[in-house]
Amino acid sequence: MRGAGIAIGVAALLGACVPSGPNESEEPEIVTAGEVSPLSPGASAAAPDRASAPTTSNARPDAQPSADGTGEPAPEPSPFALACPTYDDGLDWSSVAIEGHRFGPVCVGMTFEEAGDRVPGHAIAGRTECPWVAPVTGDGPLEIVAVTSPVEPDGPIRFFRLVYRGDLATASPHDLPSTREGVAPGSPRADVADAYPTAKEITQDDPARGVRQQVVAEQPGSHHYVFDIVDGVVAELTWGTGLSSGIAGELCAL
Repeated sequence: MRGAGIAIGVAALLGACVPSGPNESEEPEIVTAGEVSPLSPGASAAAPDRASAPTTSNARPDAQPSADGTGEPAPEPSPFALACPTYDDGLDWSSVAIEGHRFGPVCVGMTFEEAGDRVPGHAIAGRTECPWVAPVTGDGPLEIVAVTSPVEPDGPIRFFRLVYRGDLATASPHDLPSTREGVAPGSPRADVADAYPTAKEITQDDPARGVRQQVVAEQPGSHHYVFDIVDGVVAELTWGTGLSSGIAGELCAL
């Protein structure tokens, strides 16, 4: 995976995981919806097929009617029914660290305890001041946290956030994990449009951090990427469930 210096590199992990968790519709949205507009055209015709398609046979809502003659489309798969791969500590440059439902072997729907079991030698636990936010990476300029819920800190992970605290202009590409489509912190706004032509632009009136420009790209299983755009490049990436309208506010003040 990209990022030889990423602390989530681990020794061999056994088995596959299909995390379970609450129905996203039962979780309150923690966002402030902004002004939504279609992403500017000029992007490629379609994004590449994603490798981690839902393991269930259920089709997406826009799929063709079922073959049983009822004319009813198959129901949407659960947000927690996506494959959760395992990793070892070897460098596999063909793999990706980030997909809509996971970072490495840590997946939406896991508790922090379950996530820690997937990463031997690296405890994943909520911060003292906000126990629903847990660092997934170690010390360094790359900061990735997993977030549960303020009302249920020990419940399932809902989403992740990535921030690079160093200088993006001088960062090595291998220190910046990317999505399958190659978007990472520092990627130009145009690259986001090319990778996700159906994404939406949102002007987020963030009460904690002021007006922010975000691009929201839907992923399988009701997951979303939220790219914060600052000075024409990706400054932050948030991904997981409950993000269809972007996200606002400080994580420890949700």
